[in-house]
Amino acid sequence: MISASKLVLVSLPFLAATLALPTGTCKPNFQGNKLTIYQPLGFGQELEWTPVNADTQGGHIALQQTTANTAFANGEFLVEFTGQADNSYNIKMTANTNLRLAGWEHGDLAFAPTTWDWSDKTQQFAIDCSVCTTTAADMGIDCVISHPATQLCVTGNTNGVALKLATCDSSSAQRYTIRRAN
Repeated sequence: MISASKLVLVSLPFLAATLALPTGTCKPNFQGNKLTIYQPLGFGQELEWTPVNADTQGGHIALQQTTANTAFANGEFLVEFTGQADNSYNIKMTANTNLRLAGWEHGDLAFAPTTWDWSDKTQQFAIDCSVCTTTAADMGIDCVISHPATQLCVTGNTNGVALKLATCDSSSAQRYTIRRAN
């Protein structure tokens, strides 16, 4: 018999991850497009995911404030559905598709060599958005990018700071828009 305290402890991570998802979620289909991931700041400003040393193992992503005029041109990322039943995605660099974004228990995000071992969940992410489309430039709006293996969410909202994994909390620091490159 499961005690109430054990049930609460087992349910808390699931509940926290569920509460962090946008209302009315959808799973985007990026159709192999090169993508830019960003947070709209308003007044023509964006916080764009920017690779730092991403062509090497251990490279990471920092947020860089940019204007809407200069954002969205590069399409730094390929976000691909894994084909697995858990609806997970891999996030790769367009410049070096042999490296994928990976997450670890201590909250770090970094690029690691691609692994084809499906039991290795470090390189698999869930993406849940409020709006998904294949016809508009913003293919996923108000997206929470979580890491099911750690039950944590990709977090960051400060210019120049590296993205981390942190407890899912529905904050604006965990909400991103995913745009097809120009």
